[in-house]
Amino acid sequence: MKPGRTVGLSLAILASAMLFAILPLTQVALVLGIRYKVQQASLPLPGEVDPAIPMASGGDFTGVSDLNLAIQTVLAVIFLVIAVCAWIGRPRWIRLAMWVAVVILTLVTAALTIAPMLSGPDFSQGFDSGAAIAQTLLSGRLLVSLLLALYVVWYMNRGPARAYYRGYYLTDPNEAAAAKQP
Repeated sequence: MKPGRTVGLSLAILASAMLFAILPLTQVALVLGIRYKVQQASLPLPGEVDPAIPMASGGDFTGVSDLNLAIQTVLAVIFLVIAVCAWIGRPRWIRLAMWVAVVILTLVTAALTIAPMLSGPDFSQGFDSGAAIAQTLLSGRLLVSLLLALYVVWYMNRGPARAYYRGYYLTDPNEAAAAKQP
């Protein structure tokens, strides 16, 4: 009988899929949606009937380049494919692929999170009262990423997860020795 997927393994797969695939894809959709809405805005000027040309056309107020959005989208889709395969349990090597992908994405997330935390405020951009909130959110993002990576690495290496991806349970050496004796 094939071992079933345990609750802990399901939690590890779903949580990592949310953090490394669903959340980045949602961020990309939000940025692209804001860009589209700003470019489509028509602003009627006082005393005129015809709307003016959009003011923000060609501008970038989100601070995210198209290349960064493309990289984020590709990484999220690749991780989503790995997570779906890990959920199904096939191929056998997907356990290792999931483990490696979580570790790599956590390291990338940590590097991209720590860099703004260590950099001082840019006073040429003006004073920002939200800087303290941004630091707190970055710290939370780093902590959640690290804790999730530790959980996934720990659970993917436990016996029930290995049995699920292997497709069978290993026999107990004591039981095998007892069965061989006449």
